[in-house]
Amino acid sequence: MKKANKIYGVSLGPGDPELITVKGLKILQESDVVFYPGSHFQDGRKESYVRPMLDHYQLDAGKLQGFFLRMGLDRSAAEETYDQTASLLVDSWKQGKKISIVCEGDLSFYASFSYLLQRLQEQNIPVELVPGINSFSLGAAKHQVPLCLQNEKLGFLPLESSIENIEQRFKDFDTLVLMKIRMGWTELFPHLLTKNWRYYYCERLGAADEYITADIKELQNRVIPYFSLLIIKK
Repeated sequence: MKKANKIYGVSLGPGDPELITVKGLKILQESDVVFYPGSHFQDGRKESYVRPMLDHYQLDAGKLQGFFLRMGLDRSAAEETYDQTASLLVDSWKQGKKISIVCEGDLSFYASFSYLLQRLQEQNIPVELVPGINSFSLGAAKHQVPLCLQNEKLGFLPLESSIENIEQRFKDFDTLVLMKIRMGWTELFPHLLTKNWRYYYCERLGAADEYITADIKELQNRVIPYFSLLIIKK
């Protein structure tokens, strides 16, 4: 066993495969095994948002290994998947292989990688993290709007459904980024229409079916996907 080898966490960026860092791509190309996340739906389907990005890099398909998380609020199934995946990671590491784990966006921001990192740290496995571009950074770039200037404050709200909570947060922040907006969207959307705020909506950033709009009314009948966010400026 090679005591000095590490397990690498590699950020892929929000969807455009060309937004990976040079360092991240080099590590993937040199890795013996690349673990990537995906979703396991109730109807049995398994899909991965990041797999097309890995295919774009023309990596050997034989070294790609997916781990698929069941979608839903019950975390027990996900925890089991993390335990099983961490065990596979450690086994491969003990064999002296160069191991990488990838995730979309940045691996320190609402990332499944963090749950694997915790398990690896508990076993004192050496890990190196390669940061990446966040979805909200790409969203701001697509809309060509600054997230914040000078002494302005930027805040983040996940799974938000309360307009009162957003109003309260705007007492402390100039710009808010709503993440994981799908779950509370039906309740929240009508209230957003009544506000004189500036909105910058983004979904599937960097992917072929990317969609953005600064007109909140265009979202009236739109089905909001999982990979979506809303930047709001007061």
